[in-house]
Amino acid sequence: MDEELGNVLDNTELDSKAKAEAIKKLIGDNYVPTKKYSDDVTTVKNENKQLKTSIKEKDTEIEGYKNSQLTDDQKKQKELDDIANTKKDLAIERSQIQAEKILSKVVTDDKELASLVKGISSEDIEATKVLAQNLVDTITKQKEATEAKIREELINDTPKPTGGEQDKPMTKEAFLKLGYNEQVKFKIENPEGYKQLFN
Repeated sequence: MDEELGNVLDNTELDSKAKAEAIKKLIGDNYVPTKKYSDDVTTVKNENKQLKTSIKEKDTEIEGYKNSQLTDDQKKQKELDDIANTKKDLAIERSQIQAEKILSKVVTDDKELASLVKGISSEDIEATKVLAQNLVDTITKQKEATEAKIREELINDTPKPTGGEQDKPMTKEAFLKLGYNEQVKFKIENPEGYKQLFN
């Protein structure tokens, strides 16, 4: 297929219309015009939308049928279960709000914060708050330990000042006692100091 397509495209005797026809013939049944493809995609999307709507309606009908078959006691129990589930969802939501409030002090990334909040939240608000605070304490301790380690490394890597003879200002006598290379080095590194020695 690639070779035949290359031959058609390289054929200088064919104009662009003839090349297009040759390519269509070469592709054969696999050729789908853009408009037909777009129309087919639109049709499939519409069918999927109708199918989803139909399934939703059927689910509603089935749920209604199930509810109509329940006895009075079962209906009451279902209502109690629905209330219990709603209460549970609300308790978890409140826990998440509290956890987010506590964790946002140390977690700045929104995705990471949302993941942590979701992971630790439960119906028990107090337990969630304790867990969130424990996480904050742990993160804070690790951060402080890391900062202390970095500070210590920076202090250890900082060169210590040299003391003693090297800190004394250069005198003319001391300069004359230096070797030739040391004198040249001093002159290059301390031009002002050199001038002061010999003025």
